[in-house]
Amino acid sequence: MAGGKLSPRQKMINMMYLVLTALLAMNVSAEVLEAFKLVETGIENSNTVLKDKVEFVDAAFKKTMNDSPDGEMLYAKTQEVSAATDELNALIDEIREDLFGLSGRNEEGGLEKMDDIDSPSRLLAMEDAAEFKGALLQTKIKEAKQKLMDIINDTLIDGFTNEQREALINSLTLTAEDNPDKQGIEGKWYYSNFFHVPSAGTMTILTKLQNDAYSAEANVNEAILKTIGALDFKFDKLIATVQAPKSYLPGGAQYEANIFLTASTSGEMSGDVFTGRLDMSKFQTDSSGILPFNSATEEESPFTGDFKPVKNGEYTAGTAVGQNGTGGAIRIKNPKGGYDWYPFDISYEGAAPGGFSVSPTKMNVLYIGVPNPLSITLSDAKPGTERVSISQGSISGKGNTWTATVSSVGDAKITVGGTTSGGEAAKQQSANFRVKLIPDPIPTLGGDEVLTTNGKGQRGTIKAKGGIVPLLKDFDFEARFDVISYDFYLTSGGELLPARGNPGPMYSTAVTNLIDRAKPNDMMVFDNVKVKGPDGKTRKIPGMSFQIF
Repeated sequence: MAGGKLSPRQKMINMMYLVLTALLAMNVSAEVLEAFKLVETGIENSNTVLKDKVEFVDAAFKKTMNDSPDGEMLYAKTQEVSAATDELNALIDEIREDLFGLSGRNEEGGLEKMDDIDSPSRLLAMEDAAEFKGALLQTKIKEAKQKLMDIINDTLIDGFTNEQREALINSLTLTAEDNPDKQGIEGKWYYSNFFHVPSAGTMTILTKLQNDAYSAEANVNEAILKTIGALDFKFDKLIATVQAPKSYLPGGAQYEANIFLTASTSGEMSGDVFTGRLDMSKFQTDSSGILPFNSATEEESPFTGDFKPVKNGEYTAGTAVGQNGTGGAIRIKNPKGGYDWYPFDISYEGAAPGGFSVSPTKMNVLYIGVPNPLSITLSDAKPGTERVSISQGSISGKGNTWTATVSSVGDAKITVGGTTSGGEAAKQQSANFRVKLIPDPIPTLGGDEVLTTNGKGQRGTIKAKGGIVPLLKDFDFEARFDVISYDFYLTSGGELLPARGNPGPMYSTAVTNLIDRAKPNDMMVFDNVKVKGPDGKTRKIPGMSFQIF
């Protein structure tokens, strides 16, 4: 019955179902509707990242396409990809505005009637409605995917195997296929996805479709770009590094260090080095560490005041007794024409003749909740006579080996004294150390970082992982985090199915039942993850989301 009128019988069935579900919709939980809004916001943030990736690939292509005789032809193919997805996204934007027109827009710019099930049905599911655009949306999705598949098969020839092309095609999550197990309108893709779905859920589905389009565009264009070697030079992680022969210096000695950029690649990269006081609030972090600060101009920087260039990356400074150091950042021009700033920290200690040193054996900070090993030396003191104290927490040990335990964020002062070989009191010295919380762990399913990073998985694989395992990345101390609770959501066919307050790390029966219901292209969201660290305090860490394939 596609494209035709509904039969009187079907209309009567739809009307009866409409009346029934309307009664049920009167009791739609406000929390569920807000959860739809939460999921939509998360997908919108992901869309922003994907748009940036698309722009990056386009800029990289423009810079390198002249390096290949096929560069202009290949770039033209990327424009065909973008045109196909742009046309689809434009239609989705149009439908979103139509839905706002039907369900209303509040003062904050969101939906006025989030529980409206009539408007999405008329707009996207009911073929005889004047506003109906569901069939057009389905057609545009299929056309966009087919266009991308044709480009993959026709363009990605050199350097790509059949298996690689097939894998790329399988990664295209754009799909709008009818249900072959159902007859008539009930088997239509748009009917099963939008009929009697609340407007809040419909907005989430539309945003997810745009996410699929942006992801497909970025992946296909990146693959085309690789055919001319524009992305052969990849950096998974960039780190500003300070390398010094010594961090503990006798009094009056000069501190020397080399400052450079390292990366997890065989390539090389250079940038301009500057020192000064950094505003660390301008830098964000994720599971891989500190992210660079992005600026549009050379003058815009992450420094709080003046900053000085470091010639050839060779840093020198005078030495005073006690803790010395400064902050800094390396500036690199990015493909978008702006600049990326990578921060670093310089820290070293100078001592007077006959002084002492205190240096952590693993870190230059002390962490709450774990024993912090320290190497302590007092050159004037006779071995075995050292007396060591700390301003907060406790410290114990002997000789050069000590262990500090701290309790509160801030500073800790370590004081060292002793007795000289002549029986006199050695000159007492002290030093201040920063005290920090152990960094947040990253959540994983069963400890599988690859699955968590990809954000996609098979239902059986996700179920087999059994629960959430928090992992500490790039942290040298042994520290355990226990999962206290988390919320689980399954978005399926425009419906948001929650299982809140799952106790502990393992899946509850409610979570397992929802996982069993998941179908391809459904989304699973683990949110509001709460863990308890070695310090005994509960903290909230970022959640995870997975698309089922």
